[in-house]
Amino acid sequence: MINERIAFIGFGEAAQEFTAGWRTRGPVSVAAYDILFEDAQRAGAKRDECRALGVDAVDSAAAAAAASDIVISAVTADQVIAAAESIVPGVHPDLLFLDINSAAPFRKAEAARLVAARGAGTVDVAVMAPVRPRRHETPLLISGPAARCAEPILASLGMKFETVSDVTGDASTVKMVRSIAIKGFESVTIECVTAAVKLGIEDRVIPSIGEWLARYDFAGLADSVMERVVVHGRRRSAEMREVADTMDYLGLRSFLPAATAAHQQWVADLDVGARFDGPVPRDAGRIARAILDTMARRG
Repeated sequence: MINERIAFIGFGEAAQEFTAGWRTRGPVSVAAYDILFEDAQRAGAKRDECRALGVDAVDSAAAAAAASDIVISAVTADQVIAAAESIVPGVHPDLLFLDINSAAPFRKAEAARLVAARGAGTVDVAVMAPVRPRRHETPLLISGPAARCAEPILASLGMKFETVSDVTGDASTVKMVRSIAIKGFESVTIECVTAAVKLGIEDRVIPSIGEWLARYDFAGLADSVMERVVVHGRRRSAEMREVADTMDYLGLRSFLPAATAAHQQWVADLDVGARFDGPVPRDAGRIARAILDTMARRG
């Protein structure tokens, strides 16, 4: 294990799971500050969570930073900048700041700038899977000016990571773009299965989707669906407007069918197929480049 003192800003699920995982490997000094410490009704429960994991509850974010070698920001996405600002009075040149929040890369860069201005090293960390059940072994991507400095520390903690670059935001960019598919599919699944259950047709719908998904890995799926949308987007957008109308008729909340119809109509209106000599290829990369080229030409 390591001798460095670690402090979390925000002691939610990620912080608690990482700490619990580290504890299985040996002793490590962990402190935490959480904004709920200032909530009279919820402070006791949050401090109890710290106590249960042998974590020192600190009265301010700045104090946590001042007394630590490593600060890990683990707050909600809308609090990334505020969390960085809160530790600034306690930042010192020997501090290593790890930002594990799921936030836009430009927000990560701004938070890093605030901390780096006081001489600390900064690392952008993208958590690439749920922290349960893998805890500290959850796969991470890291980038930023101090990423290489962080490598031996993360390794000694038993964490699983890959270094992307020395640029703040590069790790988070991968996660943000990936989330278009991952989080989008989660919402699609909820909307589809809820409608199927309401109508009592889940025994037909769910196996049918499973059979369709089983045909592909994601690369193959991307090749197939991108070619289909480019070739048949206009027809498919009309179908999805009918899906949206169906959901409205049945009294179900409908978010994604209308958005899908609008998106596929947009692809159809780009007329991307005209960029190719002959049939549209089943090649996701070539189709994506054709879409980007068409967008650039249209301004």
